[in-house]
Amino acid sequence: MRIVLVSLMHAGIRPEDEEEHLGLGYLAAVARRDGHSVEIIDAPAHRLTVPKLAAALTVGGEPGATRRLQPERADLIGISVLFQELIPDTMQLVSLLRRAGARQPIVLGGHPPSFLYHELARDYEGFDCIALGEAEGTFADLLETLDGGGDPAGVPGLVTWEAARRSSGGPGREPELEQLEPGTGGSPIRARPLNPDLDSLPFPARDTLPTYLTGSSGRRGGYRTASVLRSRGCYGNCSFCDTRAFYGLSPGQAWRVRSAPNVADEIEQLRLDHQVDHIRFWDDNFMGPGDRGRQAAEELARELEARRLGVGFSFECRVTDVEPDLFRRLKDVGLTRVFLGVEAMTQRQLDFHNKKVTVEDNRRALSILEALGLDVTIGMIMFDPDTTVDELNTNLAFLKESFGSWGAVKTKVAQPWNRLTVYAGTPLESSLREQGRLKGSYTQYDYDFSDATVAGLYASGAALRRVGLPLRNALGRLKRRA
Repeated sequence: MRIVLVSLMHAGIRPEDEEEHLGLGYLAAVARRDGHSVEIIDAPAHRLTVPKLAAALTVGGEPGATRRLQPERADLIGISVLFQELIPDTMQLVSLLRRAGARQPIVLGGHPPSFLYHELARDYEGFDCIALGEAEGTFADLLETLDGGGDPAGVPGLVTWEAARRSSGGPGREPELEQLEPGTGGSPIRARPLNPDLDSLPFPARDTLPTYLTGSSGRRGGYRTASVLRSRGCYGNCSFCDTRAFYGLSPGQAWRVRSAPNVADEIEQLRLDHQVDHIRFWDDNFMGPGDRGRQAAEELARELEARRLGVGFSFECRVTDVEPDLFRRLKDVGLTRVFLGVEAMTQRQLDFHNKKVTVEDNRRALSILEALGLDVTIGMIMFDPDTTVDELNTNLAFLKESFGSWGAVKTKVAQPWNRLTVYAGTPLESSLREQGRLKGSYTQYDYDFSDATVAGLYASGAALRRVGLPLRNALGRLKRRA
């Protein structure tokens, strides 16, 4: 079969943070392993708006796409939906494709469709099915089924548009618990079990990596940077994060890690094929749970040391994972930067986020990394529904104390004027809904601040961001082309 896999642009992501879509890379690799032909069209890499993306998938094509495609040359189109805000753009793309004459199956995947399949089928037409949860096995089975002329309704982990319309789903419902009505045919709607052996997956296709390596996102700090997914899942249960919920859709152990030799093999291949000298581990949490997580990290350190690949790396972890001896060891084999989800420096906010850490835990982790001479980037959630002026001042004082000027803060904090976002499937969504505080639609949930002064302060900063972000992104794209 001839497959086209598509990712869309997101206006909120800085150009320097755009990078290849590993999820589509894995799907492409699995499909190619089974003898299928795959084309990846990465909208961020080529600045393709939805109309241009639709043109790239239809007769005539659009300059800037990786290749000009025609509907009759693709047997299936897969679209990744990374964020809920991309749902309208995704459905616009589907509509444009159908209006242009595309008749092949269109499959959606990602976190939002996995939680919102009922709502999407209720409100939109044009797509054929949604892959729930981890999609490699589901995608392979779907291609085999379609190639043999079978019915995709029977593929585990897949929900068809018709089945989603018939389901009794709704906000907060878990797909694996929803059954089709008796007599409608098909199987229960549920995500397939998690793959316990990540080494069994082929390395992701790197079709778009050369494009990103020529831009600022691939030259972070002067290095040629690529992303690697070493593990999947997270042992944390932060109220705002949909990672735990996403993997919780499926039976099986959520946190899984590839073997150290398997990871090192991929890094070595990136080194040889693309001259990559820095790896950004894109794990949900690099340090897994307890002794098992520490052991896996130490095994990787030994493997990297033995191979002497000369590659640096960075990763994200929880503050309670930071230990002097282990992180010194990781630094010795290439660790250069750590991203920490600090989120707040008041205990009320940390508890609200269900971080299971203390303010002192945050300070201790930062102190250890500073003593080791490791670069640190942190995540902060400056505004949540119940943030007070005193809490805001405490967090701002911490940023000034730690990093100095606001200009310096913006280089060390991912989004320093960040408002807590509500994602489908999270404990936060459920609790705000139960309290009657959840507003907006599932494409962009909203809420009111309980403190009017805080609301005003956030609105002022948000107004400046609306003006500054387009300029920032434009400058970032110019820098990327330089």
